[in-house]
Amino acid sequence: MESYPQQPGAADASAADSDQPVAAPDDVEYFTQAQAGAWGEMLAAFARFVALPAGASVCDVGAGPGLLPRLFAAADSRLAVGCDRSWEMAARAAALAQAAGPTSALHWLMADARCLPFRSATFDGVVATNLLFLLPDPAVGLCEMCRVARPAGIVAFLNPTDAMSVANAAAFMDGRRIIGFARYSFVNYARLAEAHHRLSLSAWAELAAAAGLTGISMAARAGGMVGWVRGVRPA
Repeated sequence: MESYPQQPGAADASAADSDQPVAAPDDVEYFTQAQAGAWGEMLAAFARFVALPAGASVCDVGAGPGLLPRLFAAADSRLAVGCDRSWEMAARAAALAQAAGPTSALHWLMADARCLPFRSATFDGVVATNLLFLLPDPAVGLCEMCRVARPAGIVAFLNPTDAMSVANAAAFMDGRRIIGFARYSFVNYARLAEAHHRLSLSAWAELAAAAGLTGISMAARAGGMVGWVRGVRPA
């Protein structure tokens, strides 16, 4: 039995509405395929939203196959660290980075988002995409992200909002006539979200404020189902 969901063919696009297994956060092949497709475009747009200055150091918590650190390194970050709780995911991220062209800016390691193996005030930027909503207490993970950010450093995250549901995700993709793996994975994302934390965008921003971040900005994507939040750790 395969350990990750298989791509449905165009004729089977409606299969995403059936009782399919939900991808686990450590399904390496599944998330590698997702980051290589439409989700990669989402991450590229999120990186622009984060807007790290050239020469910054950044840590991506729960980096998965590592596209976001590679994007930051390509945008002149002097150090881009990707960490993930899965050894297999970190190994795949390292392999993909090597295949794309080795760079001394990129580093990969295993780490628990709730207890990062870094000193306080280490990075100019700390980011997490689709991580906080999976944690038993998102505030714990966010506070740990803030701890390792330097004063005046940027902390940013991406999560599903309370608008995310299987029905809404399917309607969103169908309205754009998107089929195949892109549709399947987005509806599967909604199914995973339904089983975890779905906060309104304003509530995600309030969580950032409660963690001590200032200058908070936010944006919604995918019909309001995906929320971005960015803040600054006080100097």
